[in-house]
Amino acid sequence: MGLKVIIMSDIKKILRELEVYNENMYMFNIKPDSGKFLHLLVKVKRPKNIIEIGTSNGYSTILLASADKKTKVYTIEIDDKKVEMAKNNFKKAGLKNIELLHGDALKVLKKFNVKVDMIFLDAVKKDYIKYIKLLEKNMNPCCLIIADNIISHSEKVDSYLSYVKKKYSSETLQIGAGLEMSVRCTSTI
Repeated sequence: MGLKVIIMSDIKKILRELEVYNENMYMFNIKPDSGKFLHLLVKVKRPKNIIEIGTSNGYSTILLASADKKTKVYTIEIDDKKVEMAKNNFKKAGLKNIELLHGDALKVLKKFNVKVDMIFLDAVKKDYIKYIKLLEKNMNPCCLIIADNIISHSEKVDSYLSYVKKKYSSETLQIGAGLEMSVRCTSTI
């Protein structure tokens, strides 16, 4: 039990360092309250696989992966410098349930063949619509989709919002820079 407490406090310390670093270096990570919400969602949903589009330096990835170490988190990042930073942060956090996919998300997703229970979008905002359409083949039933910056970048995500509001059960949440939470479940009732 003592080891688990130490590991969790190490992760909290790393997350706090990344929050401070983000403030000074403009890494464009999710807001801490959005991160806490994502962490909670993973704890509740207990997904087997998550795909995250936009790793940055690994802040949100660490929040997702540390919530349930049985969950595998696939994360995509194109920027070489951010990939190296994220790898270092994952190592410091001691998380082994993360697979970082280096490249352009639109190209990576065409070849991605893992079924997922949760999706987190936080990359090129105008491409959210492309990401979701590419990922539909990978969604398990009742896959949960969270998209960041829905309020702060509303003009860039309008086609995505129109699409998920029509095709999914979807709600805009006033958390951080705005999160869109969507799910499509078929009901037998």
